[in-house]
Amino acid sequence: MKTAGIRMKAQVDPAAVGTRQPRLDGPEKVSGRALFTDDVRPAGMLHGKILRSKHKHARILSIDTSKAEALPGVKAVVLADDAKGIWASQNEPAVCGTTTRYIGEELGGVAAVDEATAAKAVALIEVEYEVLPAVTTIRESLKDGAPQVDDGFPGNVLSESYDEHGEVDAAFAEADLVLDDKFVTRPTHNLFAEYHVVVADFSDPEKLEMWTPTQTAYLFQQSLARAFQLGVNQVRIVHLHTGGAFSGRGSVRPHHYVAAMLSRKARRPVKIFASGDEEFLVCRALGDNEYRMRTAMKKDGTVLAVDVEATLDGGGQGHMLGYFGWMVGLCMSWIMDLKGLRYARKVVLTNHRPNFVGHGGMMIGSNAGLMQQICRGARELGLDPMDVMLKNAIETGHWGMTGEHFASCGLKECLEKVREASGWDDKYGKLTPTADGKLRGIGVGMGSMAAGARGAFKHDTSAAMVKVGEDGHVTVYTGIPDMGQGTHTTMALIAAEVLGISAESVRVIAGDTDTTPVDVGAFAQRGTIQTGNATKKAAEEARDQLAQNAAELLEVDVSELKFANGQVFVKDDPERCLPFAKVAFGTLHSKEGRFVMGRGFHTTPVDFGTAAWSFGAQVAEVEVDPDTGEVNVKHVWVAHDCGRAINPLAIEGQIDGQVYSAMSQVLYEEVEMDEGQYLNPSRLEYKMPRTYEMPEVDYFIVESNDPYGPFGAKEVGEGPIVVAGGAIAAAVSDAVGSFLPEIPMTSYKVWREITKNRKREQAAAQA
Repeated sequence: MKTAGIRMKAQVDPAAVGTRQPRLDGPEKVSGRALFTDDVRPAGMLHGKILRSKHKHARILSIDTSKAEALPGVKAVVLADDAKGIWASQNEPAVCGTTTRYIGEELGGVAAVDEATAAKAVALIEVEYEVLPAVTTIRESLKDGAPQVDDGFPGNVLSESYDEHGEVDAAFAEADLVLDDKFVTRPTHNLFAEYHVVVADFSDPEKLEMWTPTQTAYLFQQSLARAFQLGVNQVRIVHLHTGGAFSGRGSVRPHHYVAAMLSRKARRPVKIFASGDEEFLVCRALGDNEYRMRTAMKKDGTVLAVDVEATLDGGGQGHMLGYFGWMVGLCMSWIMDLKGLRYARKVVLTNHRPNFVGHGGMMIGSNAGLMQQICRGARELGLDPMDVMLKNAIETGHWGMTGEHFASCGLKECLEKVREASGWDDKYGKLTPTADGKLRGIGVGMGSMAAGARGAFKHDTSAAMVKVGEDGHVTVYTGIPDMGQGTHTTMALIAAEVLGISAESVRVIAGDTDTTPVDVGAFAQRGTIQTGNATKKAAEEARDQLAQNAAELLEVDVSELKFANGQVFVKDDPERCLPFAKVAFGTLHSKEGRFVMGRGFHTTPVDFGTAAWSFGAQVAEVEVDPDTGEVNVKHVWVAHDCGRAINPLAIEGQIDGQVYSAMSQVLYEEVEMDEGQYLNPSRLEYKMPRTYEMPEVDYFIVESNDPYGPFGAKEVGEGPIVVAGGAIAAAVSDAVGSFLPEIPMTSYKVWREITKNRKREQAAAQA
């Protein structure tokens, strides 16, 4: 039936993109209906526990499991012989059977009818060790004649690389001021809310099913298929709701392999849930890293070159740290037009847990060092740090030192916004102590973050499907997990924008490799730009299918149609329209019986490792108690260029979280160790800011509309944390009056620096 004569008023309301959309999974979570991996309990499920090394370096002479196997309720025990040829990373066996290199390394596992029996069985296993000399610091490890952590890596150097771009030495020779500092960052924990947990069902030797919180379900699928010599379609990974990741859930860990091996042996599903203490043993986060940074500046504030040497603690296994070491240097050319850039990185093995990256990658430490240097350099040259940053900040169209093209850049606008909002010009260099003697400081930071991961893989692929039901409700199928940041709500908004409907009409199905299309994963800030583009393309294809039917019904060409506010209408005659649901129903029930399913595929469209970069600037204001060194972050002003704000409400939430996390890393977080032993291996002892310490945060969203992003969007997943770390560090440095060479800047370290400065001032006064 033709309906060209039907005339209704098309209500063209604001689009989905750009609206303040509450998270679509919020009701599930606050009501307790959301399912997490620990809620998974397949029939006949056993409980697993890991046998872990008690020594930081030892040769394993024998393992006797007879008492454990004889314990009633024990159904399976696995050791290294069950994991031959299976590696968790380049030099990390899934199960160690020869030489253990750190406390907590996985030596085997037990599956039993309940967790208590499994734990008792592990305690009954007798391991005979030959304790070997160990090295627990980078400097010890690099000494001549130091004990070898791994005989396959002479001198304990896991990897070493060097990059130089431009005329570095000439730039330093031209400089009027060279800043040269050494600083360190201490080990951290990812500290997500949900503990490490896995449920594996390998009871059918031809099919492995695994439920686990992961950032990379399809990479898990590939890794496990290779390890157990299965076809990819014989491995199913299911990802449910997750309590955060912060770079800590990106790869298959030994406990995943152990769970699968136990399940295969027992022919029953097995769950392994890490205890609070184990969380610190299985964590893969930032290690004890050392940096030397040199920055060359001209009298007018031009930053000519940066030279960074990073010596990174890889721990006992290294875990891809060598690749990600580029973060400490290359990121500096993303914000400044440098003449020269050099960055060298060396990954050193020690008898600690394997280290990786954390929230913000490895860039919080390096950016905190650089921002302190730029602010100090400006002060020594009699300049304003804000002016120096504005002078050096890149703009849209800039070509980076390694071929990056910055197709959108709002960095200068970000700097201007926080300058005005914070009252910078009235405060910098003019802050005096409070009435009760607290020192006051203000600092500015700027930074950039890549959105995409092609540099880490041969592809940076995302695929999506969008299905439109006959009642007009829409389902998005995607392989990207939502780690808690609202990715699935973003996908719903993108699909809704294309189809002209509300986000509440969109359901997102994700996290099951048997039913959802391939996606590399939720890391490297790739969700919005990669999966978002795939979702947009899939929705556009679905819209085009609907448009064919709508055009027939309205007797117009498809080019004359617009989808908006739950309706399909003629652009030049908005009163000629049809409800979206009616078009969907008519398409399915037309003579052709068209099923509406759009497919979208997206990968990075450029040769470099990413397609887009976010930019940001922040100002932080702090108070410091000179008698205790306690730092109170009073206020942070944040301007972030996210390209296009798909969901401003989610962006503000991301900024809040990242300001908190940056403050936590810069001022508090440190995994304390003594000769390889953990001194604070629990959430009670691992210090983080309390809720009332959270500063007031003002937000400014800058939209530079990137040509590669969906509707111009880029990222806000980790960019603000890097900038916040630099701004807070610079503010503390301003209050104290000197460069602080260690992160975290704990109260004791700050007090020590203040005391040292006072003694220096007293000595100068007496001279």
